[in-house]
Amino acid sequence: LELANHRRWLHPPFLIGPLGPLVMVKKDASSKGAPDRKKSMTEAERMEEEMRELRSDGKLAGGNLLPWLHWLGMQIYSSAKYREVFWGIFFFFLFFCSWTAAFVMLLAGLLATLASYKKPARPEGIPLAPMGLDVLLGRPMQASKDVPGLHSNNNVTITRFGDKYVIAYRQSDVHFPSGKTQIVVAHSADLVDWSVEWTYANGCDLREVLLFEMGGKLILYFFSLKPAHGQFKPLHVFYTSSEDGSKWADPQKICYEGEVPWEIKVYGEGKDAIAYKSSYLGDHYGTKDVLVLFEQSRDALIWEPVPPCTKESSAVYRGGISEVSFEFTKAGDMVAIGRNEDGDATGFGSQLFYARKGSLGAWTQLKVSLPFRFDSPRLASTSDGEILLFARYAPNRYQLAPSWVDFTYQKVINLALCSLLPKSAAVYRLAPWAEWGETGAGAIQLIRCFEGSAGDTGFFSVTSERGGTGSDSWVVANYTSTTCHSHAPWIYGQMMPSHVYVFRCRAVRAAAA
Repeated sequence: LELANHRRWLHPPFLIGPLGPLVMVKKDASSKGAPDRKKSMTEAERMEEEMRELRSDGKLAGGNLLPWLHWLGMQIYSSAKYREVFWGIFFFFLFFCSWTAAFVMLLAGLLATLASYKKPARPEGIPLAPMGLDVLLGRPMQASKDVPGLHSNNNVTITRFGDKYVIAYRQSDVHFPSGKTQIVVAHSADLVDWSVEWTYANGCDLREVLLFEMGGKLILYFFSLKPAHGQFKPLHVFYTSSEDGSKWADPQKICYEGEVPWEIKVYGEGKDAIAYKSSYLGDHYGTKDVLVLFEQSRDALIWEPVPPCTKESSAVYRGGISEVSFEFTKAGDMVAIGRNEDGDATGFGSQLFYARKGSLGAWTQLKVSLPFRFDSPRLASTSDGEILLFARYAPNRYQLAPSWVDFTYQKVINLALCSLLPKSAAVYRLAPWAEWGETGAGAIQLIRCFEGSAGDTGFFSVTSERGGTGSDSWVVANYTSTTCHSHAPWIYGQMMPSHVYVFRCRAVRAAAA
């Protein structure tokens, strides 16, 4: 069957069940029989329908407050004339007010500048990993191209295909949803010289690219967003494939409408290969819940819930978590970490999950969320069973809003303050599940930060190195703002140019004494 037929069979807009009978119903939810139709829908299909209805609503949590704050931040941080404005105000005070007012302003500016020089200490809640485990990094090599008017290069994925490395990344005029966005696919044999092989644009924002090989083909997933700067309205997931990494089929819609695939990993080879996908579907940044889905596939086209989840109830989590990365332990169990940006009954920050080998779709979580955000997480395992986490580094707790504030406005305050604080990128050790306890205290342990990563940064992808010395030799891709100091606020970095870089990376153990 053609991919379009797969999609209609899997998740048609108005059919009953992902694998159910092909029964057409009316599009008008107010029409007779609509309640019965919703009752017959699966959990994910009901959420898909809700998100479809919310697409025209530009409001987020807090009504129009978040979009307004976002607009204000863009107006302020998109300017490059801060120095001129400062001295303009100073001389205005000097000539039209008084020497005292001008002096106070100058002193305030000096004190603010001096305060920015102090580097925040590593928080006690993020301990150092054991010194016997280390991660060595090579020099950063720029992989993205300079294109006039499209200075925002981010959201990268990398894999090996044949004798070359292949990356795909988002290229746009700004970090936020934009209709000028395109997906770029590039190749390299040595990580130094990259050739652009394919680009794709459809007038929407495009991001969260995922490259992987299955069945001898190179497969690329990505999703589209409504191209509105102050909104986050996912539209469709797209799938395309290539035999050589250069000629790509026309992208086709797949999965649920509004779904955001975050990670796809293939385990096994040949006919035994199974792809696992973590994704989220729901009102991210809004007032309703978000579902986390964990599904499996034999062909990367037809996805089924991982047991014991069923198609009727396929979510492994419901609440405020998105961006979930997973990895399997040597024993075959699964560990995962998710960004709890929207918050739930366990708090705000990050959440850890665990599932046993025989029941990978039954996730358990910490009783309380970790108070720090480890954004855009990617988990990888070493040959001796250590689980490494590549993610954003933020030395400040995410939950800064008072707990007595209404939950919706806690979300708004946390998001706004997080945007005004600096970020970096780092690699961590994830302690074994047996050491997490109920709160996960000390479970995420810092190994090292990535030098030169500041502003808008911390979106990783990991693949094995060609000709590496072992299974612990990787190539890591990341993006970072290129014109920011280390203490620049996150939103400032999101307005500035950014590029994709690749690093050789190796996990090593200290030699026994």
